[in-house]
Parts: sequence; structure tokens; C-alpha cells
Amino acid sequence: MSFITCPNSSIYIFTAIFNRYMDEEFDWLDSKEVKSLAKRFESMFKEGVQYFFDVDEFEAIIDYYFEKGFIELSEKAVEKALMQHPGYSVFRIREARLLAYRRKFYEALELLNIVEMLEPTNVDIYLSKGEIYSQMNKHEMAIEEYKKSLPYTEAPEDVYTSIAYEYENLNNYALTIKYLKKALAITPESDDLIQEIAFFFEITSREEEAVEFFNKLLDDNPYSKLAWFNLGIFYNTLELYEKAIESYEFVLAIDESYAAAYFNIANSYTGLKHYRTAIKHYEETFKYEEPEALTYQYIGESYEHLGDLKKALLYYNKAIHLDDKFADVWAAIGKVFIQQNMDKTAIRYFEKAIRLQPSNNDYKFELGVIHLKHNNLDKAEDLFEMIVKDEPGFGDAWINFSLCKSLNDGYDRAIDVIEQGLEYNKNNASLWYRLAGYLYKSGKVQQAFYYIESAMKLDFDLHSELTDFMPELFQESRFTELLGIYSSQQ
Repeated sequence: MSFITCPNSSIYIFTAIFNRYMDEEFDWLDSKEVKSLAKRFESMFKEGVQYFFDVDEFEAIIDYYFEKGFIELSEKAVEKALMQHPGYSVFRIREARLLAYRRKFYEALELLNIVEMLEPTNVDIYLSKGEIYSQMNKHEMAIEEYKKSLPYTEAPEDVYTSIAYEYENLNNYALTIKYLKKALAITPESDDLIQEIAFFFEITSREEEAVEFFNKLLDDNPYSKLAWFNLGIFYNTLELYEKAIESYEFVLAIDESYAAAYFNIANSYTGLKHYRTAIKHYEETFKYEEPEALTYQYIGESYEHLGDLKKALLYYNKAIHLDDKFADVWAAIGKVFIQQNMDKTAIRYFEKAIRLQPSNNDYKFELGVIHLKHNNLDKAEDLFEMIVKDEPGFGDAWINFSLCKSLNDGYDRAIDVIEQGLEYNKNNASLWYRLAGYLYKSGKVQQAFYYIESAMKLDFDLHSELTDFMPELFQESRFTELLGIYSSQQ
């Protein structure tokens, strides 16, 4: 079951510093004014004349060229700026950034170190060094430089965010979250930070901690739509579906048009097996956004759970109408046809799903089962063999592959397959039970009982798989004795 969640975290981009300057320092210049400055600057080279630009104008020109990707012009602008304003460190810092862009990292750092000795309180020096160390994958050193900037910066939340992303690069997600929280404490209204924090809670499976965090955040910011939304996601992950629904309903109380909340409420009702209520909420999303194939798929699944296969097919087909490359839906239709005893039709749908998603072993398994059921052993065997080669941990595929081998080539070949599967799945009791079954059927009774007992030690309850395969074992006194011994230990 998919949920609408927070977006993936993005790695800090080196060029962002230039965008920040354009956004924050030159609001007084509109794009026409900057273009006019750039045109006048370029005319110096075309016409061989000299023009004077003040410091702010040069900064705007340099950043404009960099933002547009005109690096050589940006470098020329830095050169001219240093000629007209040699005492301004802001141009040395930009020179260093351009050197770093050219991957001349050590030259850039050397230049910044010189500027730092002259202006030790200049925050942009430390930010620039941090960005350069980050580009060099020296993340600990980047963090050190960012921390140096904190006493001088007017935007500590940005610095904390940069530090957080360096810890992300170090795979230290606990500290990533810590510094994102510091940033959020300064700007509690930041939706981006809320989403980032939620993302890192999610990928580190810290659901309980996330619930505690978002509840505390909501104590201070009860109208934060995204805080309620993410709280609902984590309650749902913990299978606390009623609490999840309550959280999403608070989202809708703040913004009744928030379609994602209706979608997630529907998923939570699905978790409660309240399928009709789930359908109602899926359909609510259509009032606020265009229908999506995924929503139609979930409505179809809900009707399938209710046993209404006709409506399930109707909505699956609606999904395909919107997205005919939606492999999961082709497979879902195939499963409905299996339930309707229309296996030949189901085969076509699974084959379509596999063409759309050739790496999906679940589709191949379902198709293989159909072929096995209809004694198309060669086709079934090929499919199961493909699966185990690609995904050796797929235990059921090993069992079905071995069954095809036993029917095609005899028990010895089936034993070979199971033994090969056990090399990858030593703790898979189902494989040990099946090995015992083949050994028993091939007359190796002593070995068979050795492995039956080994399998019972691993997972007694799965012995039913063996008796389903070989009900004649109930006539064996030795087997019933083992059942008595291990059932008493459960």
C-alpha cells in the first residue's frame, strides 16, 4: 500500500550560494536592470570602452552570469571588479567560488584562507569553505567551517540546514535530524524543514520518535497542516489507524481541499478493513484533483476485498485508461481473472505486466503458478528458474522450480535444486521440509527424517507444508512421534 509521503531529501548544491545572493542581496534589481547591466558590461569588450560599475552592480553581474551558466563571463566580471574595487573581499570570495566550480579546490581554499586572515568575521568565507569541502567530500571539514560561521551569520537556520546535509552525506542521520530540528526551531513555519525531518525519520524507521516530535511541534504550532499530515503518516506506519485518521482529519479542518489527506485517510481505513469507507474517501480526492491511476487501482483493490470483482475490474480498467503502462494494474486484473477461473485470459495480463516491468519477479511467479497448474511445465520451469537466478532469496520460487524439476526429470534433480536454494536460504524451514519430502519419495527415508526433524526445530508450524505435499506421512509412526515431541515444545 502506497502513501503520499514527504519528498526525498536533496543534497546541497554548490551553486545554491549564488542563487541565494541573487534572491537576497539584489531584490532591488529586476531582471531587466540586471540584463541592462550585463549588456553594458559586455559592450566594454565589444567596443573597447571602459565603464565604471559600483560594488553592488558588479556583484549582480557576476551572479547573473553564473546563474545563467556563462562562467567565462562571470570570471571576466570578477577580474574587472577586482581592478575597479581591489579592496573588496566580496570579489575574492566570488573568485574562490569560481575556482571551485572549475574544481580548483586547493587554489580556492588558499585564496579564502588569505581573505579569512584579513576579515575573520566575514560569514561568507566560512560558508564558501564549507561548500568547497563538501564538494571535495571532506564532510567533517565542511561541518567545521559551517560551525565557524554561526557566531557571525544572520541566518543560522540556513547554516544548520547545511550542517544537516553534511551529516546526511556521512550517513549520520541522527545528527542530520538534530540539526534540521535546530533550523526548524528558528523557522517553525518552514514546510520544507518539516518535510525533510519527516523524510529522515521515515528512512531510519524512527516512527515512535517521529510521533513524539510531531506531537510536540503541534503543541506549539497547532495549525501546521504538514505536521498533522506527517503525524498521520507515522501513526499509520505504526498501524495506529484510528489515530492516523484523526490526524488527517485535522489536516482537512485546516484545509478541506488537501486531496492527499483524503487519499491517506482512505489507506488508513483500508488498514482497518473498512473498504467501503475507504472507497468513499478515495473518491473524495476527485473533487480536488484530477483522477490518478493509482487512486483507481486502490478503489479496485477495495472492491476486490469486498468480493465485487465486476467493480474491481471496472476501476482497474479506469486506471489503465489513464496509464496503460501501469504494470501493477495489469497484474491485478490477471489476479481477478484467476479468481474467475479464466486462467488463459489471466496469462495475457501477466505477460503484459512482465513486458512493462521485466524485473518484477512477483509477476513471473504468478504466471509460473498458472503454467504449473495447467501442466505447462517447461514454461513454468523457465519462469521459476529466472526468478531464483535473479533473486536467490525467493524461497517459494525455489520450491516451485524444484517441483517442475521433479515432474520433468525426477526427484534427484529436484533435490539438486532444493540444495542449491538452501545455499542461499539456510534458515528457510520450507526448503528443508521440501528436501525431506523429495528424499522420502526417492527412498532415502533415514535422511528424510533427519531433515524433517531439522525443519521442525527451525519452524514447527510449517510442517503442514510437508503434510500437504505428502499426506501419507501421517501413516508413519516415526513422523507422528516427532509431531508429538515438537508440538509439546510450542
